[in-house]
Amino acid sequence: MLGEVRDPRRTAPPIGVISGRSGTGKTALAVHVAHRTAGLFPDGRLFMDLRASDSAPVRTADALARLLRALGVDPDPSPRDEEDLLGLYRTHIARRRVLLILDNAVNEALLRPLLPPGGGSAALVTSRRRLVALEGAAHLDLDVPSLAESLDLLARVAGPDRPTDEPARAAEIVTLCGRLPLAVRIAGAEFVEAAATWRCGPACGSATPSSARRSSARCGAWP
Repeated sequence: MLGEVRDPRRTAPPIGVISGRSGTGKTALAVHVAHRTAGLFPDGRLFMDLRASDSAPVRTADALARLLRALGVDPDPSPRDEEDLLGLYRTHIARRRVLLILDNAVNEALLRPLLPPGGGSAALVTSRRRLVALEGAAHLDLDVPSLAESLDLLARVAGPDRPTDEPARAAEIVTLCGRLPLAVRIAGAEFVEAAATWRCGPACGSATPSSARRSSARCGAWP
């Protein structure tokens, strides 16, 4: 999809929407794609967290001002309304070929003013919602990985020998994490940081599920 920026006939930016529940790896995937496609965007990549999960998501005017500063344009410190900022933003981004990563998007209405004009730039959006009303967007819905994929991730974080030593316990951990990649990473990292051995015996048998529950709770998956 992002390769379409090479098409001189395009009059609108390619837009990709990555949707899924919290902890499925939407942001990590968007950042990975941004690194892999850096050569398509000689003027850089801009990242903006719109904080949809917060009680006070980023306002459009604030987002425009931050993007302008990222483009090297310092908006007039005097109060500007949204239309002024939008005009300034479109003027400056239209001259560039950039990849815009809009993370944690709230809704389509907030996104539209932030999208770059023309076909030379592109946007990757992550959201818990599918944002089906965003015109011209390609959609990717992320689901949780399979059990085998989750075990492989745990092995890469905690060390390859540990899950194979006690496969039942490893399966319990990823299940308690809801197989969410972020929760699995947190649980695996906690084992490494604590320098605990996988074969820790009855004394810590309850610690493993507790760590997984805490990790899953941080991702909003544990009641």
